[in-house]
Amino acid sequence: MSGILERLGRFCARHARWVMLIWVAAAVGTGVLGVVKGGTFVQQDRLTGTETQRSIDLLRKNFPEVTGPTATIVFHPQRGVSLSDWRVALQVGKAIQQVGALPRVSMAENPYGHTGGAKGANAVVAVAHFKGTARDLSIDDLHALEEATEPARQAGVDVDFGGIMTTILNQPTAGPKEGVGVILALGVLLFAFGSFLAAGVPIVVSLCAMAVAYSLIHFGAGIWQVHPTAPMVAAMLGLGAGIDYALFVVTRHRQQLAEGMGVPESVGRALATSGHAVVFAGGTVLFAICGLWFSGITFIGIIGLATAITVALMVAGALTLLPAVLGALGTNIDRYRLPWLRPDRSTYRWERWGRHVDRHAWPYAIGATLLLLFLALPVLSLRFGIMADSTLPHSNGARRAYDVTAKEFGPGWYSPFVVVATVPGPVRPPQSTETTKTAKGWTALRQEPGGRLAVSPNDKPTPNPEARRLGEELRRGFQRVPGVASVEAPVVAGDSATVKVVPTTPPQAAATADLVRRLRRSVIPPIVARHPGARAYLGGESPAIIDMATIVKQRMPYVVIAVVAVALVLLVIAFRSIIVPIKAALMNLLSIGAAYGVVVAVFQWGWGIDLLGLDQPVPIVSFVPLFMFALLFGLSMDYEVFLLSRIREEYLRTDDPHGSVVTGIASTARLITSAALIMICVFLSFLPQPDSTVKMMGLGLAAAVAVDATIVRLVLVPALMSLLGHANWWFPGRRRRPAPPAARPEERTLEHV
Repeated sequence: MSGILERLGRFCARHARWVMLIWVAAAVGTGVLGVVKGGTFVQQDRLTGTETQRSIDLLRKNFPEVTGPTATIVFHPQRGVSLSDWRVALQVGKAIQQVGALPRVSMAENPYGHTGGAKGANAVVAVAHFKGTARDLSIDDLHALEEATEPARQAGVDVDFGGIMTTILNQPTAGPKEGVGVILALGVLLFAFGSFLAAGVPIVVSLCAMAVAYSLIHFGAGIWQVHPTAPMVAAMLGLGAGIDYALFVVTRHRQQLAEGMGVPESVGRALATSGHAVVFAGGTVLFAICGLWFSGITFIGIIGLATAITVALMVAGALTLLPAVLGALGTNIDRYRLPWLRPDRSTYRWERWGRHVDRHAWPYAIGATLLLLFLALPVLSLRFGIMADSTLPHSNGARRAYDVTAKEFGPGWYSPFVVVATVPGPVRPPQSTETTKTAKGWTALRQEPGGRLAVSPNDKPTPNPEARRLGEELRRGFQRVPGVASVEAPVVAGDSATVKVVPTTPPQAAATADLVRRLRRSVIPPIVARHPGARAYLGGESPAIIDMATIVKQRMPYVVIAVVAVALVLLVIAFRSIIVPIKAALMNLLSIGAAYGVVVAVFQWGWGIDLLGLDQPVPIVSFVPLFMFALLFGLSMDYEVFLLSRIREEYLRTDDPHGSVVTGIASTARLITSAALIMICVFLSFLPQPDSTVKMMGLGLAAAVAVDATIVRLVLVPALMSLLGHANWWFPGRRRRPAPPAARPEERTLEHV
């Protein structure tokens, strides 16, 4: 591969203009494609194999109007305005009527006189059910809702939206706050290179590759359901990894130019050495991220795919666009230097540190391990939960909608459970011949006086009496369960009945999750058992997230095994060692555990939560630890490869297990530290994003990189390698004393970056 990369580097350097034109054309072309054909980022609306999905499938049979995405509309009066004023009430009613008449709305639940308490002294809540799926929504639907509710605003009533509209309102956007991370990364590069021009090259190359990646992700959102977190996670990892990869290549290129090598030859040689390490490191990240498909949850796999595409483009940029830019710059790469900055002087200090760790290997190994275990302790209290409107900052409109609803009607009314039951038996056709001709209209719902949803006999199959009895029994059973605030009368159509259950606790509370499990395990089964052949499933927003957390817990071992196994195989191939890959995997697990502990302490325990723009502790989103594991394991392997490559090269040359570790630390520590600082700056720049999931990912990744590049790579790894000595490089069939690289070309490894 080294020969191929060297020829590629020389070709790109000699044909710099054409290579750069191709990248510019790709950026412009994909940008136009993303703008013209791009879609909206939405939550996944399927959880195959779960009880929530089975409840949705049953609802679609007789109640399709209520299976689409919803928008919760909360009307609350301004100071000095009262909803008891008939003129104000008339305008609110007109607004709800206009919402129900929108072409994209299948029905709007009118809250006036609703027996569940949807009308309060200081608020009115309506729920608009949209046609189609979440992917069919657009910003135009939000504008239509705002226009339809304008009469209420003119009457002095504030209107806030929740539900799926939260996704529309909070589409991922990059702004000046994320740009701060890039500026800080530029500062790190400046200190690493001591030259403005050399520092700017990795930034320009990474931003160009990121433009192509983001456009492709946006285009993909028009074809598949892409989670709103996907572009932010892809940008975090892509920018950090892309700048790092370019850093390694530029560093080697500058060293070779200083030794008198020609520009095309230097670029080719830099790709053959550092580029080889970039391919291996990027490939490890890609394999680790692809392990997310073992989660069994489609949207997690799609987030991983978006991130993998971004990393692949960063590797492609480092192997093609970067050599072209370096070739175009020629020997001017070091222009605009800072004369007072001499980054190369740090090598001696790192060499002293390496010798110090080697002399005190046992204390450092024990101390570093205990520190990592201490940081990981909060993981023992990890609790998966949901990110609902109730966990958003108070400045968010969806949070205001929840707060008003919780105050007036109770914290559980905003996200009720829906139990769908069905019984076997023949269903009589509709009573009128006219409606029989339009059987698709059987599923229409109407609203009786008093606000209760009901079934029109002219639009529905005649209700099965057994289904009605089952619905009533479920309602009575739920009313006796602690934690249930109210239960609405069942709505029956054909052989199915639905019962809405309102809990007493908010969506993110542990008690809500306990109630879901209690109803599913202890309450529903005995009632259904009295009706042979009947089925009943509990669904809704909170149950859906609980089901997803269950899937994640079940699938997590498969993801871990797949990612670790692939990484071990790659490391064994790269270093021809058994001990080193196993040790690397264990070190990575320790650093990931420490990152998990930081996330739990901050978000779940609330340590410093105010600094992140949140006003309360929030539960850990179930897929965040899963996704963090794949990303962090891949990133940790990057630094492991760069460090161990240099150590092994020196070991093969000198057969000195202690001196090789010292040399490896002295040669790579400054580069690893700079790369880690760049990653940390990029990750932390995403903390101002309003999405709590993005905040978790940003803080967790930053903490993991900080721990990995300091405690693990600069303390624990060299200490353990010093203690293990020659055993580090044991491999079946190999002699203990390897021959020098010149005599054993098959033993050559990735060269120092």
